Amino acid sequence: MKRFLSLLSISLLALILAVPAFAASKPIDVYINGSKVSFTAGSPYLANNSVLVPFRVVFEKLGLQVLWDAKTGTVTGKSSNLAITLKIGSNRATVNGTVKKLTTAPVSSAGTTYIPLRFIAEATGGTAVWNSTSRSVQITTPVSKGKDEAAITALIRLSNQYFNEEKATSFYSLMDPEYSYTESVAELNESFKAFDIKNTIDSLEILDITADEATVYTLESSRRIGGTYTPDTENEYVYTLVRKNGSWKISSVESQSSTVLLTHEQGIKPAANIPQNDADALKGTISKYYQAMNEQNPTAVLSTMTSYGEEYDSSLKADLDDFFASYDITYTPGISNIYYYSAKEAAIYVESKDKEASEEETYEQGLIYILSKSDTGVWTIDDTYSIYNKLVKS
Repeated sequence: MKRFLSLLSISLLALILAVPAFAASKPIDVYINGSKVSFTAGSPYLANNSVLVPFRVVFEKLGLQVLWDAKTGTVTGKSSNLAITLKIGSNRATVNGTVKKLTTAPVSSAGTTYIPLRFIAEATGGTAVWNSTSRSVQITTPVSKGKDEAAITALIRLSNQYFNEEKATSFYSLMDPEYSYTESVAELNESFKAFDIKNTIDSLEILDITADEATVYTLESSRRIGGTYTPDTENEYVYTLVRKNGSWKISSVESQSSTVLLTHEQGIKPAANIPQNDADALKGTISKYYQAMNEQNPTAVLSTMTSYGEEYDSSLKADLDDFFASYDITYTPGISNIYYYSAKEAAIYVESKDKEASEEETYEQGLIYILSKSDTGVWTIDDTYSIYNKLVKS
């Protein structure tokens, strides 16, 4: 009996050694291009310093067609230009017919065939990075430029579509999930209530793509359809995208330049049906603004501008104080025309000649002033857009 129990113990020990010894502390996580792989047939484990994984899901995630020969215990992964073959118990594999040596042979356990992950990653042209602290493997495959370019282009165009459809939540769903956009969604919805704008992507160029980041340049035009007045503009942007969980997301959008699409002819064409009292009040506000600028009187300048709260006004006054302390500019407005008008808002095109006291040169500026009418009937400047700035005399 004792001998029988001893033999039984040995048999049980052999059986235990034949089954993968999964780590009791923490399972091994596998990521392919940032997307976590889910294993249903078995769990990855570490053997002889190699991570072994169930073959089928990894082959499929890497875009390989799976072929299994149960009689010989051979597994093959195929694509249009690649064929990888491994055999249970053999430390030899073939890649496109070339024999390769394995540090750890494939094994079979509980009906699942396990293969060495690093070998497969490198055979498909990728890399495998083991993190012992997190017990995870990060697989990065070669960038499929054509596929990524199509996905990136589609993402940016979809964001533009959501913007035009005024779907703020959908718009921000395309952004990097690492950040919260709750406040941004609310602000964009408020903007949609005030403005009715159609944005068009006129050109798109992918400047750079790496495994997990891309940079894109766009030229876009923004045109007012209705709502609060804002001039049409042409804008240059640089998008930064990141790959998260296998999908591209927009990380940031930086404005490079903005050009107002208002010609001289459009600017000097008078708006129709302007009541004389409003026309006089609008011109008076612009006249007071330039007078205050020439007098370098920040309080008087602020009196011609729309207040956005005490904090904003204090900050603007500080900026004006710094500006007047640094420059001594004389402004000579010339053409001044109300080219857009409604009962509560107006846009005035102004051309002025500006000269710094310490310089010989004179510059001409073309500007748009957006004004709004308060409940008390006072017109104040909401915003200013520069159309051009050029040297006219030296």
